[in-house]
Order: sequence, then C-alpha cells, then structure tokens
Amino acid sequence: MRSLLGAAIEEEADVTLVDMEAGLEHLSRSGGTLAYADVLLMIMEPSRKSILTAGRTIALAHELGIPLVYGVGNKARMPEDKEFFESVAAEYNVPLAGIIPHDPDVIEADRSGENMSLEQGLPVRQAVDAIVAFVDKAIAGENPGQAEREALLKERERVDKRLAELSAE
Repeated sequence: MRSLLGAAIEEEADVTLVDMEAGLEHLSRSGGTLAYADVLLMIMEPSRKSILTAGRTIALAHELGIPLVYGVGNKARMPEDKEFFESVAAEYNVPLAGIIPHDPDVIEADRSGENMSLEQGLPVRQAVDAIVAFVDKAIAGENPGQAEREALLKERERVDKRLAELSAE
C-alpha cells in the first residue's frame, strides 16, 4: 500500500484520499502506510476511549512527519454529543476539524446498499463540506494551528474552572 501511495504522489496527484481501517499500524516508522500523508483525519466515535486513542495517535503521526492531524467527531447526536466531542477533544488536545451528525438516512442507505437521494443526509453532507473547507484552509496555511489553539484554550478554561472549584472547597 505504501508503494502504491508513493506512486500516486509521484504521478503528481493533487489529492489522494485513503480510507484506512482503524489501527495504529499505518503509523509505524518502518513502512507506515501513511508515510506520505500531508493530512490525517481521525474519525472518532462519541466515546472517551475513541477520543483518547485519537489523542495518542497525534504524537505518532507527528513522529512520522504528518504535519496536519485533526479529529473528526462522527455520529454525533446533537447537541449533547457535539458538546462532548468539544470538551473531551480539548481535554486530550485533539484539534477538531469538524463534527458529523448522526443521520438515520445514512444508516438506512448503508443497510439497503443503495445511494441516498440528494434530499437525504443533508446535515451530514453539510458537515462534510465544512470539514473539506477546513482542511483546504489548513493546507493553504490560512488556518495554521487554529484548531490546536482552540483545543488548548478550551483545556485552559477547563483547568481554570477546576482550580476555582478546588479553591472554593
């Protein structure tokens, strides 16, 4: 796979999108499939364990030389999962590229094996469009470190709040 991706890049592909199965083996220094990646988007379930794993993955991705690494919240039941993703991602220093809402139309299309109509899945399509725009800006340098800054600011707010609680005790 690494050779295939390397060949695609050598052929001057502007964009090569690869949907990898979950796991850290793609990030190994000795032959990691993602050695040529410029951007890594980690799809996260609305669970603490999923976001923690994304947080641990960031260091490995940076060691491999992937410059832009972001989390994408998936299957979010709004607004509570959105708030959960934002809070816990900040806690584990995972910059968010966006959050994709849960949509029954997507599940039904997957189960039936049919494509969704253009009227179906509109919130998901809009969220994906926003993530693509975010990544485009990050690649163009218009948004360097913005997501990381936001995650750190949220973490600082959480720590300040906790310190205030401890001071009040």
